[in-house]
Amino acid sequence: VVNRAQMAIFLLRAKHGATYSPPAVGASTGFGDVPLEASYAPWVKQLAAEGVTAGCGSGNFCPLQNVNRAQMATFLVRAFGLP
Repeated sequence: VVNRAQMAIFLLRAKHGATYSPPAVGASTGFGDVPLEASYAPWVKQLAAEGVTAGCGSGNFCPLQNVNRAQMATFLVRAFGLP
């Protein structure tokens, strides 16, 4: 089982390489439920910046929500530009 925060990290590392680190968060994560100080915040913000996610609705990302198969398939297609 993988939650959305974990998914953000492993997708970006798979796409950019194991040593990749996303840019600093700055003043906002872009999501109301992703605090600036969260270890996953830069990953979530970068995933959104790359157009892989727009969150789970209402301005949130739902970082601790588990990802189901359909959601994971969607994330993979968007992250890697699959048909």
